[in-house]
Amino acid sequence: MLSAAFTAIPRPRVQRVPKPHRLWRSGLGAALASVIALATPPPAHADTAGTACVESGDTLYLDGHRAHGRCHGGEPVVLYGIDAPEIEQICSHKGQPWPCGRRSASALLQMTLRHTVVCQGNSRDRQNRLIAICHADGVELNRAMVEIGLAVSAGTRYARQEGEARAAHRGMWMGTFDRPADWRASH
Repeated sequence: MLSAAFTAIPRPRVQRVPKPHRLWRSGLGAALASVIALATPPPAHADTAGTACVESGDTLYLDGHRAHGRCHGGEPVVLYGIDAPEIEQICSHKGQPWPCGRRSASALLQMTLRHTVVCQGNSRDRQNRLIAICHADGVELNRAMVEIGLAVSAGTRYARQEGEARAAHRGMWMGTFDRPADWRASH
């Protein structure tokens, strides 16, 4: 008699979770994989090369093009270990202002003009730009920009070159200037 009372109680319904292989068959798994793939940023390229569209003294676009005063398309690249003045930044030499930001970009343009630029990097910044060491015509652009005094070292990699440029009064070091990071913070 006791067993009859237990059989009369309805059993709770248990919802089954689909097995993974059934998810793929239904297309739900493929849709989920697509969403994950789209949400994941692309990996940084180890090597990239092309013609340069120079945005500033430390930023260029490989295989980009200039329109309305800015670079568009292509692979955006930030030169690793350096910080160059912004295009609008003005420096001073013997009390006279000079456009160090424009000169910095112009120097990078001259080094890359009519040359294939090869960049090697393995990380990206918050704006998804490749952070890389770049070469053109056998010249390491990062190092050269600091050596001529039109960029400062951001970290220790090019600290020696910055010291040499400062001692020789090259580029921005021939007068006074705000370090690019300080200038950006105040503008």
